[in-house]
Amino acid sequence: MVASRSEKLARLVRVQRQIERMAEFELAHTVREQAETDATQEALVVAVGSFDPIHAAMSTQYARRFQRLSAKSQLLEGAKGVQERRMLTEKTKADRLSDQAERAAQAEDRLATDETLLDLLDSSLQRRGSD
Repeated sequence: MVASRSEKLARLVRVQRQIERMAEFELAHTVREQAETDATQEALVVAVGSFDPIHAAMSTQYARRFQRLSAKSQLLEGAKGVQERRMLTEKTKADRLSDQAERAAQAEDRLATDETLLDLLDSSLQRRGSD
């Protein structure tokens, strides 16, 4: 079966929207991970500032953990920026494909209407010719 140009573009739009949703999901995952990292860092700051003797004994481990979390936070911030740009790119692609699909569908409708009118004109002329 031969699919029309608008059907092919509509299928591409659906695929591109799925890619866009995947990019959104990846960004959401990164944002959640960033929030968890920030919350852990805040908990470490509270623990280091605590007067509890157990926390004082663990301050070196807390400092190392905080450094690792800071590095992870920076990596996540960079990844978040990349994913935001990717999501915007995928959305733009999907919007452009959607516009092209609409234009193709309109062109096909226009062509079908023109063909119908031409058929009607031909049949009208044939009836006049046979009279």
